[in-house]
Amino acid sequence: MNSIPPVKPPRGIKPTKETATSETNEQREIEKAKLEKEYKRSDQRLEELVSSHDQDLMEVMQIFSALSEKVTSLREKIHAVKENLNVCKQLLRCKREELLNLWLEGIEHKQVLHLLKDVSSDSCGRIISLTAMTSHEPEPLQLSNILHDPLADQ
Repeated sequence: MNSIPPVKPPRGIKPTKETATSETNEQREIEKAKLEKEYKRSDQRLEELVSSHDQDLMEVMQIFSALSEKVTSLREKIHAVKENLNVCKQLLRCKREELLNLWLEGIEHKQVLHLLKDVSSDSCGRIISLTAMTSHEPEPLQLSNILHDPLADQ
């Protein structure tokens, strides 16, 4: 395709300041006619170029339309992903707090377990010592003797 590129129309000559208004009106009319003539020529040239490149223009418009649709759908997907990430972030914060509370409860239970072991080992030792004492005594074992705290005597 050897087509000549569009030609830029020549710039108009600015009228010189004259005192006679009829000459300036005539110059305006001449300039107006030139501009209209150049406008018609440019319009005709544009029509020729559009008609000669009609297929190319249609392809470009279709490609642009497809790309525009893809960009729009991808923007929507990105927005959805951002919303999902924010929801996940909130859920992770909740789980973090829940795990922290469970961890603290575990520490408390561990401490209680240690205290129970200490208490049970002390009471087992007392029961064993009390049963050893009662085997030599003919009297029956009384509840007050078992509940008696030997540390209170010290």
